[in-house]
Amino acid sequence: MLRYLLISIRERWITMSLVILTLLTVGIGYLWSQTITERISIQAKSDLEENWRYQYDILVLPNSMDQDLALEGGWIPPQSSISSYGDISFEELEIIREISGVKVAAPLSLIGFYEGAGISTQAANAEKGYFYIINMEKKVNDGLSDHIVSSSNFLTYYYEEEMEDSLIFQSYNKEKNIPEGFRVQVPPMGHLRYPNELLIVAIDPEAEEQIYSFEESMEGGLSSLIEAKINHSSQPTLPFIALINQEYEVEETLKILKIDIPSEVTEDDLTEGTETYLRSLPYEEIVNITIPTFSPEWRHKNTNLYVENDSYIEDPIGIAPFSTFYKYSPLKYRVLSEQAGTIPEILVEQVPPPSFKAFSIDFPTYRTLFDENEDLHLTPNIVGYYDPGKIIPLYEQAWEIGDPVDIYTPYHSMIMEDGDGNKIPHSPLLPLPIKSTYYPGAPDMLTTINAARIFYGETPPLSSIRVVVDGVSDRTADSQRIIEDVAKQIIDKTGLRVEIMLGSAPGKVHVQLEGTEEGQVGKVEEAWQQQGVSWTIEEQIEGTNKYLFYYILFMSLIFCYTVNTHSLLKRSKEFAMLRAIGWSRKKIGITLFLEVLVLTFISIVLLVCVSAFNRMLDSHEYLLIWAVLFLLTAIGYVSGSVKVLTVSPREGLHGETRQKSKRRGIGISGLESFILHQMLRRPFRFGLLVIMIAITTLMILLFVTTQQSMSDFLFLSFLGDTIDMKLESYQRTFLYVGIMLSVLSIGFILVLSIVERSSEWTLFRSIGWSRSKIQMFLCLEVGVIGCTGGILGTLAAVIIINLFTQTSLPAWYYIGAFLLPTLALVFFALIVVRIFGGKSNVLKGHYSA
Repeated sequence: MLRYLLISIRERWITMSLVILTLLTVGIGYLWSQTITERISIQAKSDLEENWRYQYDILVLPNSMDQDLALEGGWIPPQSSISSYGDISFEELEIIREISGVKVAAPLSLIGFYEGAGISTQAANAEKGYFYIINMEKKVNDGLSDHIVSSSNFLTYYYEEEMEDSLIFQSYNKEKNIPEGFRVQVPPMGHLRYPNELLIVAIDPEAEEQIYSFEESMEGGLSSLIEAKINHSSQPTLPFIALINQEYEVEETLKILKIDIPSEVTEDDLTEGTETYLRSLPYEEIVNITIPTFSPEWRHKNTNLYVENDSYIEDPIGIAPFSTFYKYSPLKYRVLSEQAGTIPEILVEQVPPPSFKAFSIDFPTYRTLFDENEDLHLTPNIVGYYDPGKIIPLYEQAWEIGDPVDIYTPYHSMIMEDGDGNKIPHSPLLPLPIKSTYYPGAPDMLTTINAARIFYGETPPLSSIRVVVDGVSDRTADSQRIIEDVAKQIIDKTGLRVEIMLGSAPGKVHVQLEGTEEGQVGKVEEAWQQQGVSWTIEEQIEGTNKYLFYYILFMSLIFCYTVNTHSLLKRSKEFAMLRAIGWSRKKIGITLFLEVLVLTFISIVLLVCVSAFNRMLDSHEYLLIWAVLFLLTAIGYVSGSVKVLTVSPREGLHGETRQKSKRRGIGISGLESFILHQMLRRPFRFGLLVIMIAITTLMILLFVTTQQSMSDFLFLSFLGDTIDMKLESYQRTFLYVGIMLSVLSIGFILVLSIVERSSEWTLFRSIGWSRSKIQMFLCLEVGVIGCTGGILGTLAAVIIINLFTQTSLPAWYYIGAFLLPTLALVFFALIVVRIFGGKSNVLKGHYSA
């Protein structure tokens, strides 16, 4: 038996080498896939470990925030930490700070909004005794279009006593109901930087410095705010840090026109009204100036301007006291779409403009007055300025340069569509100086948390508390347990609302604004925080890698089964002769078992040698690979040996091509019936080809769907989008390995089919068939096989994708999946005929009758 084994290996060294090469390919495929999987996991985990922690671990909110939440399911809207007016007390802050494990507890208090000082602008070259037209316009750009925030055009005069005797002066005062004694005795002037709404937030400077590099963002240093004292007099003096740049794009224009009035004016001239007459007269432009009043240079400048033509002289003034504060309601969101695997889409509810606005607004507003206006006289002491672009979180794993920093930087909203639904090249949505609109940006003024008591009195003043937990350094289950324990203690001891930010990362949200026309902002994309998204990304990556490896393993099984089964079928005459000389089926089976052992042993030795140049595996992994190779080889051997050993030695001597008569029941009347006859003659071989095509088509479509589904999922967050770009090449490698194994399996069957039917080609040539006709026959035969397999695979893919996923592929994917296998199989068959069909010289034109 051993002697026969050695002779068998020597006589079939080419076939055996092909089998060993096949097994080695499977082993290398496993090694390669493991290496790729490891690279994917290492790369993904590296990205996740660098981006797993938000700027703080826990966000504590008042229970009143429940009614103002935008989305459930772990979404944290931008600036939600300053979306409430108080409701958390200083006592609750101290309780949280005393909890074991709390490293930092940084409170915030939303004070409200204040109408800041404007800039008084006078005409320095105005002359007394003249009427003037004053034209003021404030133009802002929201990143898409220019808007006129306010515009005014009115008449005035610069009084002198001689005017009292003029008819036009008397008529004007009468028309305007100006009583005697009330005269405009100041030069013509305008009021710029209005409206000028300031968002004021109170912070704890020392706690803030433990979360952010706040000191580096300030001119004058954070110590200036810490050391500044609060004067508790009848008009308190409070320290403030002012925002340097809110990124507004605002231009204000002031024009003053001096009217040239004739020396003689009659009653007839004034029949259509004094103002109408004055506006019809010639004029001289004495002031024409445009200033970016909300730029860093002008934002907090307290000054008067004396203007002549387009130049001006500044006259600095003292700090104007704060007086009227008001509160805007939080933004109200309504969910439009929140389906799994898609970017959530929400609508911000539009509201009427606040009632105290003295001008019309031509763009949507989203905040109503939350409470009554409050007159609170105090003197602001600006002790420094802060630049939000320089603020960097100290716990910055989930943050990259350019990302929002909590409340200090804007939302980074990107305009996607206008109000008419037209696509817009992504451009930033710029803030507007009116805070009742969308996108208020960073706080304009920061003060100390102790100053919040002056604004709130006995009412709990804190809007939120951001907590950093001690002992959290790595992205592990222990870190999660520590943070959850601290969160539970906060809930138990205070009863406040707690959001755990562990694993949070910026997630994409589409916000539908209520612009309705072309040129108005319609839909924007923002980066909201999505809780726990980094953990979900890891699960998705691991699951996808697992299914992709199963795909390669399955195709390896088909390949080995095909090669080994047909190898055994070719030896049917040999086994029949052995049985004729007295060998039992059991003895032949033992010999084949030894062959499997030898083949798999040689394969595993070669794999060890190959892996030494790439990545050595553990001993248990090599044992596992050997067991898989043995199983793959044994399946083919069992399949082939069962067929050849179950027939009698006499039938076995006829070889694999012998078919029973019941498979010849179809009469041959033409080419089509002959093709069907041939396929039914060899149902196993042709059925296996159909199955291979169908499975390959199915696997490719499922792989594309899996890859797209994973990409769609990762695209939902900015972190996942970054990881997806790095994984794309690895994912393609999985697909290429699977397709390669499929092509090898199908090609092997085609080669066997053509080579083993050389006697048929001789017969066809002897009865007058040309080479081109035989090739046409083969093309039709494999075309039917490819078409059948393509249809079955595509239908199976459609059913599975629709039943088990929410991903949809374009129609041309399915059309291509149906057509390409057929065309590829026909092309491949022609190549095989050219290479292997001439072994008997039949298809070259040489044959014997």
